[in-house]
Amino acid sequence: MPDYYLGIDTGGTFTDGVLLDPARQTVVKTAKILTTHQDLKICISQVLDCLLPPDPASIQLVSLSTTLATNAIVEGKSRPVGLFLLGYDPELVYQYGFHRQFGTDRFTFITGGVDGQAREFPLDEPALQAQVQALLGQVEAFAVSSYTGTRNAGYESRAAELIAELTQLPVVLGHHLSNGLDSIRRATTASLNAALLSTAYDFLNTVQRMLVERAVHCPLIVVRGDGSLVSADFAAHRPVEIIHSGPATSAIGGLYLAGLDSALVIDVGGTTTDLALLKNGRPILEGGESTVGGYRTSVRTIRACSFGLGGDSQIHFDPRGCVTVGPGRVIPLSYLAATYPEVRADLEAWLDSAPAVFYSDKLEYWLLRRPPLKPFSDPRTNRVLELLAAGPRRMAWLLKQAGARTPVQVDAGLLARQDIIARAGLTPTDLLHVTGEYTPWDAELPRRVVQVVARMWGVSVDEMVASIRRQMTRTITAEIVHFLSGHPVPETSLAYTGGSLASWLFDESLAPGDPFLGCQINLKIPLVGIGAPARAFLPPVAEALGTEILFPEHYQVANAVGTVVGNVLVQKEAEVQPVLNGSVRCGYLARAGSVEQTFGKLEEALAFARQTVSEQAQAEARAAGAASSSLELSEQAILGEIYKFTASAVGKPVAYRQ
Repeated sequence: MPDYYLGIDTGGTFTDGVLLDPARQTVVKTAKILTTHQDLKICISQVLDCLLPPDPASIQLVSLSTTLATNAIVEGKSRPVGLFLLGYDPELVYQYGFHRQFGTDRFTFITGGVDGQAREFPLDEPALQAQVQALLGQVEAFAVSSYTGTRNAGYESRAAELIAELTQLPVVLGHHLSNGLDSIRRATTASLNAALLSTAYDFLNTVQRMLVERAVHCPLIVVRGDGSLVSADFAAHRPVEIIHSGPATSAIGGLYLAGLDSALVIDVGGTTTDLALLKNGRPILEGGESTVGGYRTSVRTIRACSFGLGGDSQIHFDPRGCVTVGPGRVIPLSYLAATYPEVRADLEAWLDSAPAVFYSDKLEYWLLRRPPLKPFSDPRTNRVLELLAAGPRRMAWLLKQAGARTPVQVDAGLLARQDIIARAGLTPTDLLHVTGEYTPWDAELPRRVVQVVARMWGVSVDEMVASIRRQMTRTITAEIVHFLSGHPVPETSLAYTGGSLASWLFDESLAPGDPFLGCQINLKIPLVGIGAPARAFLPPVAEALGTEILFPEHYQVANAVGTVVGNVLVQKEAEVQPVLNGSVRCGYLARAGSVEQTFGKLEEALAFARQTVSEQAQAEARAAGAASSSLELSEQAILGEIYKFTASAVGKPVAYRQ
């Protein structure tokens, strides 16, 4: 029996799976299951049951990618954390608004460490202990970041010891996650990591239990945001590093399947579209500048961009024919009607007597995901939830029954963020049911909806569908131009304002119409389209950019392929710089991570930095799950006698067989 690798990618709409034969480098079987947000183990169990071979022992590796960490941060669903800032200047933090970056409002300044003027202060242990006691029962984890933690980690380590004496809650230290000098990013990274610990641990433990139940006993691997692989145990302690793992697996899977050296991979999902740039056979890295949910972190990710446009993006329209798609995700009406037949009857009845003009919100439905933990203070909100207990209802009807005029008056945003309700509406997936390109659910209801809207606009059904697809093409193309050039594309020019030259140039390139002038934006590399809706929506984008597009075999589940074809990769940095006493050089300081030593001679300092950073990279690669690793060491001289070293340890995960 051959050995297999099994990859699973849990996205916002679908959970994809792939069974890979690594010896032959072929995809044996694939699966695409709707993600069950209320209980992820349901969709993962379905993927496992679909893909597992007759002999479970032939599975040598299981690899995961998930938007779990990213979504928890973006949606504000991460767990409460207490953050201790050692040696930070409170005045500067508040003056520049850095306190809004920490990812928690439970942060405390503690004296101790080395400040910005190189003055050393003892750790205020009584103040730290008192604050830990005060936070017990309010937080689920602690994070500690010292202002100069990358140069002297002793203060963070001592703080962790004191916290451990008072509580069993996990403690995250900033210097374990980042060697960067940006103290704000380091504190934010530590705080977000602590907030994700219990969520990641529960998820990975659940997956492990499901594998054991099916007699699958093999290493469990997780994809990080830079596309590298780490063991599940390693990821459970550093979940912040798996943010943006979705775009990373999309890029790697697309590259693997397409067999190209350079390309722009576009992953069209149900919730978002992800862009990733590939050059010389590998994704380009951002170098530790990633941002998620508005928080600037020290986490290294690939150069990628995600924006709210996908198969399940809500289509907003008004009676004048103005259309926008996204960024919010809703349940397609085609799926809702197929799942709840009463919805089809209700909406058809409304369409029979629909007013001559109406907005897209008249088509929106709500359904109850789960009851709230306690009643809301506003009786109108409680009335809406009471009505939803009987099944999905149209939003306009719900508001009227509850005595509310707008969704804001019934806390609609909060209900959605807390996953108490889900929303349904017209989506691009519904349009594919109308055109017949994708029809797994009820095609008749969206066709009826589109007919009524088209009649309101005074156009045919085909013209309406084409109008919405042109809007999607413009949005995706504009995002690509912004991603590659760094310059945002202005909105469509308005006749009464004259518009801008940049807007005119883009619109003319997208849809030539000027009788005298013309221009064309040309993408110099091909596109690789992946994701279920990619073939339906991306060819016009390639045409607008004057390039070709490839849809490799199994492009629908390329992100799952990307989970099992990557490597374990660890990079560590070191530096050497002169030690000055006034203008006199009195030695050389070599620093690798939190390890530093002073030498009298430059060659001694350089040799120490090379050896230490190499050992650190290979040790962390082993801890991350590499069976063995090859080492690459780069050296760069900066401003004379300042040197920077980067050690890269690369290896296959432990399940890999020669």
